[in-house]
Amino acid sequence: MKNHRRDFIRKATLVGLSTGLGLGACTRYIPTGSDGNFYINSSKGLPKVNVSKKRVIKESVGLRPFRKKGPRIELQELDNKKIVHNYGHGGSGWSLSWGTSKIAADIIDTLYSKEVAVIGCGIIGLTTARTLQDRGYNVTIYTKEVFPRVTSAMATGTWSPTSRLILKENITPAFTEMFQQACSHSFNTFQRLLGINQMVNWMENYHIASNDHSSNNGHQKYAAKAQLFSHEMNFYPSPNQLNHRDNPFKVKHVYKSPTTIFNIPIFMKMLRDDFLLAGGKIEFKTFNKPEDIDALPQKCIANCTGLGSLELFGDEEMMPISGQLCFLIPQPELTYRASMSGVYFIPRKDGIMLGGNGIENNWDITPDDEVTDRYLEGVAEMMKIMKS
Repeated sequence: MKNHRRDFIRKATLVGLSTGLGLGACTRYIPTGSDGNFYINSSKGLPKVNVSKKRVIKESVGLRPFRKKGPRIELQELDNKKIVHNYGHGGSGWSLSWGTSKIAADIIDTLYSKEVAVIGCGIIGLTTARTLQDRGYNVTIYTKEVFPRVTSAMATGTWSPTSRLILKENITPAFTEMFQQACSHSFNTFQRLLGINQMVNWMENYHIASNDHSSNNGHQKYAAKAQLFSHEMNFYPSPNQLNHRDNPFKVKHVYKSPTTIFNIPIFMKMLRDDFLLAGGKIEFKTFNKPEDIDALPQKCIANCTGLGSLELFGDEEMMPISGQLCFLIPQPELTYRASMSGVYFIPRKDGIMLGGNGIENNWDITPDDEVTDRYLEGVAEMMKIMKS
């Protein structure tokens, strides 16, 4: 009787997890549009960031897995294996994770195999694994590293579905259609996670315009929202230029807009724990060549290796774009983010994150003191021009 009750509780828990993620739900979240009257209350009296090098608690450098032709989500047959690729999201991996995982799972649905191996345990690997579990697959994750040693743990964790996603010259109608499907599904899924352990939060974003255009150098070659979004994809109101009364800064051109942030440590721990609770397995394994994949017992493979696909599958479209982050001691009273002259700060549960750089083809993950100093100076300047 006790065993029967324990089994019932376990099954009920798993059902609750699936329902909580809402991957199979039909709820559609309506974009807020771009009405100028979205904001009503004044923005005066924002708390300030306590900026000091002595308050720095950690620094990290992550490598964005940028692919010149954009994310690769397609089927490849290799010997007796069927490999579904899901990698190469650049700076948009977190934002598009649930969407491209759905597309990859749709492909796997056509392969008639209930045993699937997922290679990689970053955000793409975890969302792919959870999406497959939600559809009844038995999933094993094979990985070299797990959180916090994966590069997904070193991301900003903010809604940025077009960040260093694809070169403008490589946009095709097929890619645009895939992107719009992935983006919409991801947005809806993240909204269903609101209120659960503060994994996903809405936050006000202030952009302080300056005469320094250096932060835009090199960004012109990447696709922008206007080139990929349809008219129906207005997930957030357009940035609203604040008038003097509502402007919390002592400069004229300040724009305010809402955005979504992800508390990465909480989020990745939940995904890992839910994956294991649903019967998934994680095995540590290093893949150096395609033959290592052929040795796996599963016939169906989801490749979510990111930059690993450069060597493992010879994908010469791949390259790293490094991004350095600096974290200050958390301040719970901070509930907004801001950016100016290419430097931004985002308050998260694990610290106040400062960032803003990107270096193409850089494999060096050693933090640069000069970059950290530039971040601190940038945020200090923002605080200096803030109204009392």
